[in-house]
Amino acid sequence: MRHLLLLDVDRGNALAPESLSTPAVDIALAADKLLASDPSGSERVTAELLNYVATTWDKQDLPLREHAQAVARTLRTQ
Repeated sequence: MRHLLLLDVDRGNALAPESLSTPAVDIALAADKLLASDPSGSERVTAELLNYVATTWDKQDLPLREHAQAVARTLRTQ
């Protein structure tokens, strides 16, 4: 017995990657880019802390979230 599955993909309704972005995803992306750039010890610790904040985003308070976003923005401009 054989089964045939046909899928029809409508690319016109596909979401762009930036539309899937959230602050936690943006922070994790900035941290991952930093880790991939052969970071110094302090840069590695910063990236690991940002990854922790991104992973536990829902448990963090607003000031810490805002600070993590500011650090991630700074990393992207360097």
